Amino acid sequence: MSNNCFCSCGNKKPLDLVYDFGLMPHVNNYKLKDDKGLAPKSPLKLMVCSSCKLLQLSEMPNREDIYCDYDHISSASLANVEHLKAISEIINNSELTNKTILEVGCNDATLLRHLDKRFNVYGIDPATNVYKSTKNDSFSIMHDFFDLTSVEKIKETIKNPIDIIIGINVFAHNKNYYEMFKAIRELLSDDGYAHIEVAYAVDTVMSANFDTIYHEHFCNYTLTALNNILNANGLKISDVERIPTQGGSLRVTAVKDSSSKAISKNVEELLKFESENDYDKIDFYLNLSDQIQNKVDTIKSMFTYKNTNEEILIIGVPARGVITANVCDFKNLIKAVAFDDTPDKQGRLLPGTNIQIKNPSEIEFKKYNTACLLAWTYEDNLLSRLKNYGFKGNIFIPFPIPRYVTIG
Repeated sequence: MSNNCFCSCGNKKPLDLVYDFGLMPHVNNYKLKDDKGLAPKSPLKLMVCSSCKLLQLSEMPNREDIYCDYDHISSASLANVEHLKAISEIINNSELTNKTILEVGCNDATLLRHLDKRFNVYGIDPATNVYKSTKNDSFSIMHDFFDLTSVEKIKETIKNPIDIIIGINVFAHNKNYYEMFKAIRELLSDDGYAHIEVAYAVDTVMSANFDTIYHEHFCNYTLTALNNILNANGLKISDVERIPTQGGSLRVTAVKDSSSKAISKNVEELLKFESENDYDKIDFYLNLSDQIQNKVDTIKSMFTYKNTNEEILIIGVPARGVITANVCDFKNLIKAVAFDDTPDKQGRLLPGTNIQIKNPSEIEFKKYNTACLLAWTYEDNLLSRLKNYGFKGNIFIPFPIPRYVTIG
């Protein structure tokens, strides 16, 4: 089944429909209680390109509406801060010196602040609210989207070719991803490299873990698709590593196609793995629909339908949890309440529902017998905290395999 939209890779055939989620709220649009959960909704359709094999959305809301006043703050999550510190240490511990570094989608500059002073550091991000928080830093932050239209502005600011371009979970977040890779090719020095991290579709979508599919995640990459797209834009992958963040991610090193840098065996082995599992074949993607629907039905039957009249505790409300809650009808959990550590979410509603989000200090944990862990990628930490808070009961964990665990 096809939709009247096309991939940026140049394939002239319409994209094929994988799964239609219907109208979904924007995952970071947390409304106040008196808004009654009426967050704006947009169509959410997962498609695939038969040429490059990239899983992508049929459409995306206006990027200015999502990113110019952005609710996601890098430093709000302790786990995310530690991950960004670890990336900075990789660069800091190298023998490189006096190199120019640009972070794309630098947000509140958490990563940039941990880079060594021996580097010339820059960032670019369109979000005015987080951009203002960096105005007193010594490095320069450009207030703009990263694409071909901003290349000249970047060149005027930085003056010389860039040695390292960093993009952490940003190259899947824009329907102009093709332009973004072209911009990397335009700006990168001949012996420079791009450090790219993206959620890995094999660990997420391919396993029917649909909670990573939302409007900000326009692309869902396999290494095969990413390799095809980078090659089409004058870049090549020199190394790759699978890492656990975001429920499973790829850490890719990309260089210009003219670079003499050797290609790691890791690249060849992972591409071979994907080919052996048919991730380079269109039929695999067209069969994903049934797998996703089965997981949706399983979550509903194991959790949502069982607990419509019970007092339910929702643990964490990350962006991915908004999709789970809306696809699996959490609006029917009329006695549910959620807690989250992010201050900007507290006192508001889980988008698309009337479930209020509270500070953990406001929760009477001992009164609940059933909970749902929407922030399942932090399972160990949150289950330990629940036990310390005095919760005793059953906890439903929807991903990667729907199951219950018991505390107490």
